[in-house]
Amino acid sequence: MKIDENPKILIIDDIASNIQVVANLLKKNNYNISYAQNGKTGIERAQQVNFDLILLDIMMPEMDGYEVCVKLKNDHRTKDIPVIFLTAKTTEDSLKKGFESGGVDFISKPFKSNELLARVSTHIQLKMVREILSETNLNLQKANQDKDKLLSIIAHDLSNPFSVLITFSKLLIDSFDDFSKDDVLNYLRTFYQTSKQGYNLLDNLLKWSKSQTGKMEVEPVIIDLKDIVEENITLLYSQANSKKIMLSNNVPESLLAFADLNMILTVIRNLVSNAIKFTNENGTVDIYGISHDNFVEIKIKDNGVGMSDEDLEKIFRIDVKHSTVGTANERGTGLGLMLCKEFIERNMGKLVAKSKIDEGSEFSFMLPKPK
Repeated sequence: MKIDENPKILIIDDIASNIQVVANLLKKNNYNISYAQNGKTGIERAQQVNFDLILLDIMMPEMDGYEVCVKLKNDHRTKDIPVIFLTAKTTEDSLKKGFESGGVDFISKPFKSNELLARVSTHIQLKMVREILSETNLNLQKANQDKDKLLSIIAHDLSNPFSVLITFSKLLIDSFDDFSKDDVLNYLRTFYQTSKQGYNLLDNLLKWSKSQTGKMEVEPVIIDLKDIVEENITLLYSQANSKKIMLSNNVPESLLAFADLNMILTVIRNLVSNAIKFTNENGTVDIYGISHDNFVEIKIKDNGVGMSDEDLEKIFRIDVKHSTVGTANERGTGLGLMLCKEFIERNMGKLVAKSKIDEGSEFSFMLPKPK
């Protein structure tokens, strides 16, 4: 939260000479001063400007300071502005009534300059501390929600590959002699795919955790995008081949970006793997590279099942559970896409998704060119 170096103070007093004396003193101490000569105008100004403090006279015609303070505290726009009463009325009853109406302090007229400045400074600092604590609390609530979501992903999705491995390995152990070599080979293929799925999930979880705790530093270097796309195609060949999906690297030679190599490798691996996951047998996944003036763009396009506009809005949000089974019942968490978005943004880029049901999806991201 940015703290204003020149706090804004509103003075509400029906006597102009009183306003002038207080305003001159506060202006010398770098406060921004506004004023109103009646309660109605003061309330309207307080509703329009986020003041840090209000100095309020009690004895005013039409609407006294107590009534003004009550109205300010009953309005969501002004209820958090601290109100200090400037008054000659310092009887026990007037003090009690002032605090009951929502005031935080009293300064007696005629006031001492040092006392006024000290109390003004104290209550402005207290307001700023409350705002910082409130913002911190909101951030902590969001962090807790993200943590709960992450734990839910781990508990639900990480249990799936282990359940498959445990079930099929026990079946293989208990009835090994009853299976042919082809049966055993099919089980081994299942073990391999399931193990790889679990490993990819763990890898994404670890990277996500590092990025959220600030332990993953961005170390940009000049990278050749055609090379790292080809590296990922080689890595994901068996996944694509099992569904007879054609992977095509259409990135031109010497298309260079300035970004963190490991992060961009992770992004491309996740995006290409997702494209394979949601593409039917004999489909295609094409990767394109485009050079612009100050940045380069990578597009990963498939002719798979696509997504609705409603689903498209959820895919980058950790607070919404969105995980869809692939065309060959492949499972995932949706965490990979959030990781991709985070990594691209940390490399001064932007990730964009487009999709149409039964036509396919296109994920594209921009990265800066080397200078």
